[in-house]
Amino acid sequence: MADRGRQRREAPRRALIGPLAMLAGGAMVGVMVWRILMLEPAPSGLEQLSQHDRGALERFLDGRVRQ
Repeated sequence: MADRGRQRREAPRRALIGPLAMLAGGAMVGVMVWRILMLEPAPSGLEQLSQHDRGALERFLDGRVRQ
């Protein structure tokens, strides 16, 4: 019965609202960054080698096959 006179010790509401707001903001930023990085359209053109690079690659591959 003596405990009824005591006030309950609770954290103030602002101590709960601040971290929840930061968590929600971080989640929103995470989703936006994920969308930017992962849902971007693929490049339209294919990467092609120059004639010089293509020749060097063919010489390299020929050397590996012969050995």
